[in-house]
Amino acid sequence: MSLKTRKIEVQAFAETFRGAARIVEETLPDPGPGQVLVRNLYAGVNGFFDTCAVRNELPNVPLAPPFDAGVEAVGHVVAVGPGVTGLSAGDAVSTWRFGTGYREHQLADVGDVWKVREASPAVVAIRPTGISALVGLEQAGGLTSGEVVAVSAAAGGLGHFAAQIAKRAGNHVIGICGGAEKAALARRLGCDRVIDYHHEDVGEALSREYPRGVQLAFDSAGGAVLEAFVDNLAPRGRLVMSGWSSELGRGGKRSDHAGVLAKLYWKSASVRGFQNPLYPEFRDEATRRLLDWHERGELTVLVDPTAFEGLDRVADAVEHLLSGRSRGKVVVRL
Repeated sequence: MSLKTRKIEVQAFAETFRGAARIVEETLPDPGPGQVLVRNLYAGVNGFFDTCAVRNELPNVPLAPPFDAGVEAVGHVVAVGPGVTGLSAGDAVSTWRFGTGYREHQLADVGDVWKVREASPAVVAIRPTGISALVGLEQAGGLTSGEVVAVSAAAGGLGHFAAQIAKRAGNHVIGICGGAEKAALARRLGCDRVIDYHHEDVGEALSREYPRGVQLAFDSAGGAVLEAFVDNLAPRGRLVMSGWSSELGRGGKRSDHAGVLAKLYWKSASVRGFQNPLYPEFRDEATRRLLDWHERGELTVLVDPTAFEGLDRVADAVEHLLSGRSRGKVVVRL
């Protein structure tokens, strides 16, 4: 028996996700050996990654249209293939693989499926966004305790995890965000100092209040915030760069920080790029820890309250995330 379903397909490279993506119908066969058929219920939105993909700006991911879009999803198993054990129809599962998120159904290899208690937006936020925050801080950033840690977009999908994880480790956490509502969220998450860049200059505030500098900074915004972090790194400080979302849509040109090499050199500081796919050996353990914290009520998962329902709203969701208006993880209900 075959199943007709719909998905988002990138049919040609373009400047924006909306300009590249189309909803198409396809027919899926029954699951084969080692496969499960999953009905996706929620998909996580990654505006930075989605936009870079449709612009062919993912140097580690060779792409040629047409290709499927979307990464993480949660849903229920519809059917299992021959030889599959440990999973059955009705089980809630999380998947995380490029090309499987923005679609109503997917055929997944058992090795790509993680069984969860419920197929909820919180789970789709934890895998992989929460994992990016945890692994990025620990493995790229050398997270420890007793330090000053600064996090950009501290009320956003990635930043709200990073702020909590840094605080949980026993650090003084500075949350950077824009607007009173986001500032209130960052405080609720445990940030010791919140800098609202709508009303304060980030660099000036850091320089005035933290004259010894920031030991660890976690940035996904780029632009002026990244520059303020570089200027205010402590001796031997570390800055983890996990994207530059504030600079998308501006001609694709990222700002070059004047004198950055000299500033890093004289402090013996470093900027470390972080991409989750390059740290696969840490995913499973990070998943277990994050889900355990969440289930015990020790981790707040922020899901953006704006409702996006159906594949035809995915482009709206991507643009909402990139606009800077989102609070927490942006999720589409499929």
